[in-house]
Amino acid sequence: MKKTLSIFLMMTIIVIISSGICFAGNGDGERAYTERQARIAELTKPIVYDESYPHWGFQAHSWITGTGSETVAHTQLIDLATGTIILEVARHCNYTDPDYRTHGTK
Repeated sequence: MKKTLSIFLMMTIIVIISSGICFAGNGDGERAYTERQARIAELTKPIVYDESYPHWGFQAHSWITGTGSETVAHTQLIDLATGTIILEVARHCNYTDPDYRTHGTK
């Protein structure tokens, strides 16, 4: 009886310790979520490039949106004197996502 009781207590302690380890959190859940959202926002914002050509009287404003096969390059030529858009071009980049399923297989 005493041996059975000690085995039962040992098993109970093992279950309590292992469940405590499984359910314990590291305490930074909200901060980790916020940092992850900030990284995602940084990666998804468009790439912007501005260049000024004062001797020709215009400024070029370019940016890229989308990812993978949905990538689009945009460019605007802006008149420096009036600030109006002279020309706007948006081109699909025809980028295709690599097929990783067949990479390295024979």
